[in-house]
Amino acid sequence: MLALTWGGVRYGWASWGIVGLLVGSAVLWILFVARLLTAPEPFIPVAILRGRVTSAITCASFFAIGTVIGVTIYTPLYCQLVLGASASASGLVLIAFMAGTTVGSLTAGRLIVRLTHYMRVPIVGLVIAVAVLGLLAAVPARLSLGVFALLLAVLGSALGPMYTVATVVMQNAVKRHQLGTATGTLNLFRVLGGAIVVAAFGAIVIGGAGDAASVMMLGKLAGGHGDFASAFRFVFIAAAVCLAVALACVLAVEERPLHGPVRLADPAAE
Repeated sequence: MLALTWGGVRYGWASWGIVGLLVGSAVLWILFVARLLTAPEPFIPVAILRGRVTSAITCASFFAIGTVIGVTIYTPLYCQLVLGASASASGLVLIAFMAGTTVGSLTAGRLIVRLTHYMRVPIVGLVIAVAVLGLLAAVPARLSLGVFALLLAVLGSALGPMYTVATVVMQNAVKRHQLGTATGTLNLFRVLGGAIVVAAFGAIVIGGAGDAASVMMLGKLAGGHGDFASAFRFVFIAAAVCLAVALACVLAVEERPLHGPVRLADPAAE
């Protein structure tokens, strides 16, 4: 995260400081995995992530939910810096995205218990989401605030199923005593994805705006728009790439019959 935040702004991407941070991060990840493989009681049980279903849905959640968080963070900035909207209007536009996400999540929860091929729900949603982001990347500076809000609502509705479906698929793929650990692992990678994707989007915005981007950003927030359109075009492209990776992971998930509700034994009957 430090490398993504400082790269191209405080230090050059090829400077020893940024390269050192990236190498250090890689070494720490390797040590972390080594510790997981050797610890008697690892923080993240590797056995859970070894399964094809659990590993694929965890990777999909990393990129999909990370993109949701990234869009949530940078949508108000896009509205103000590119579309010239006020801070209050930008907040209202964000409500459309969050409302769409909620509706999509609730709708998916009702659909997956009624469909035999329930994985088609997130697959269709991710395809729609990639298409919406492609449209936003094509015309980042030629949208009205109302049209952008509508596109955000569609985007949120398309991404909402990933919350519900990922949790259900993860819990359906593990044994009952692993439910808590598996759910916690999934949530950990969701949060981690959000942190890394937000940092990556920030690097694109700041790096794409050129030198003294932070000063420019403060000035543009005070009024005016247009200079950041190209930078946000690449943000939308990066978001579409993240969702394409999530889609590939979802396609790799083996569709298994969903377990029914757990029925506890009646103590009185025993």
